[in-house]
Amino acid sequence: MASVFITGSADGLGRLAAQRLVTLGHDVVLHGRNRHRAQEAMRAVPGARTAVAGDLASIKETRALAEQANAAGPFQTVIHNAGIFRPNAPRLETVDGLEDTFAVNALAPYLLTALIASPQRLVFLSSELHQIGQPDLSDLQSRRRWSGFQAYSNSKLFVVALAFGVARRWPYVLSKSSRSSRTARDCGSRSHEWYSRPKMRGWLP
Repeated sequence: MASVFITGSADGLGRLAAQRLVTLGHDVVLHGRNRHRAQEAMRAVPGARTAVAGDLASIKETRALAEQANAAGPFQTVIHNAGIFRPNAPRLETVDGLEDTFAVNALAPYLLTALIASPQRLVFLSSELHQIGQPDLSDLQSRRRWSGFQAYSNSKLFVVALAFGVARRWPYVLSKSSRSSRTARDCGSRSHEWYSRPKMRGWLP
């Protein structure tokens, strides 16, 4: 049985993964962006051990979330699933003055990876849209030119880069960037393999 932490597990793919892993007998800790969402996650995933709360659009709350996760851990696997996709929305800024898609999709998993005690396995949810990511490194916050669709694509490219960076710097951690469609299939039929094999070199691209 593996201990697993899944961000953004109140609904969508995160909840699906949590339900499947609990069914397979794993010890799962859930996450919601606030206490209400965390409670919703617990109701949706009977058998999960607990749920922690923290808004990933806030650096302060993300740091506090890492503290909660460490108190609930250690974990064998951390799945960075939480993310936002607002292709037609106007540009929005977080309380820290950061573009919100960048903050939630890219910065938050970076902070959590740095602050949560290193697990054996890290999974970063990406998207096929990372292939059209074209970030302007002189304008990471998209202040000069805005497209919600492009901001999402850029954020998913950052996630892929993060997964590769972790794999390179932490050779003792199995780090994987996974597209959502592939992850849904694996959570449905192969999760037992993911969390029972001592080594999964195939996780790395």
